[in-house]
Amino acid sequence: MRWLYGLLLLTLVNGTSYASCYLVRGQPTTLTIPSQTITIDADAPVSLDQPFARIDSPPLTARVGYNECLNGTEYGRAFTYLDSRGISNQVYQTDIPGIGVKVLWTNGKAGYGPFPRTQWMSVPAFAASATFDFEPGAAYRLEFYKVAEKINVTAGNSSQLLPMGVVAYNYIFSPTPGNFAMRLNLGAITVKSLPSCTLDSSKTVDFGKVSASDLAQGIYRDLQFKINCRSDYQRFSTKASITTKTPSDDLQSIKVTDSAGQDDRLRITLYDSNSSPLLVDGTRSETVSNTTSQGDATFSWQARLSPGLKSPPASGPFAAYAEIQFAIE
Repeated sequence: MRWLYGLLLLTLVNGTSYASCYLVRGQPTTLTIPSQTITIDADAPVSLDQPFARIDSPPLTARVGYNECLNGTEYGRAFTYLDSRGISNQVYQTDIPGIGVKVLWTNGKAGYGPFPRTQWMSVPAFAASATFDFEPGAAYRLEFYKVAEKINVTAGNSSQLLPMGVVAYNYIFSPTPGNFAMRLNLGAITVKSLPSCTLDSSKTVDFGKVSASDLAQGIYRDLQFKINCRSDYQRFSTKASITTKTPSDDLQSIKVTDSAGQDDRLRITLYDSNSSPLLVDGTRSETVSNTTSQGDATFSWQARLSPGLKSPPASGPFAAYAEIQFAIE
């Protein structure tokens, strides 16, 4: 019997392998917008075109570059969680009902473009591959929009617009967070609504004709005024104080100028709704609390005319001026 013997010879050949878009310059980079508070006026108009606030990230400072990128390699911009929150016009719902956000990116040379976006690399026909770089100056931008007439914020509660952490990223190959080349990280971005108020008209306190005997007792006149505010917090508190450019040395009263130009013969003291004296440098105030949105916060003060350090004042008209200042909370 004849036997046949054979061998299968396997030869290992060092061939050529083509990588696709491997990182050779810099490292994937995170840009962070730090914690901060933006503001919105309670009467701001609803708009999907005009943002009421804008925040820019710091720019990329070091190049992030890839070599041997093949034709048709996917790249783009993607969200980590906003995709399901779309409203319109590439605006997405924040965690505060009534406020939307648009996320944008710039390569540092052209304008800002919105998220998300998918693109594919185009390599010239004469080349087997190309380079692809994110250059210094690339950056992110957040734009905030009022998307409903009513904003759902509550005084004393959290008003954070978006979760802290990564919100969006630029990727190579596929839209997964692990493929990021640069990404946007957020600190605590909160919103504060500013009441929109209508002030009462300027007030004139008329003391009429004053006799020396009346003046000795002090002459009282009512000073009532109000302020009306629209507030996203539904209720608001108003603090009112008084200031003047002509205070007495003890800040207890306003100097009055008589017909002879003398300001040391008469004084006006202001009292709040509880008959407590107010200092005229704004350091004492009265607060009207728990006023409903678009309701009047009303103050019922009194002004008292009394003799000054010297007497008597010159006969004829006299005048004094002051400003009522408001703080809305």
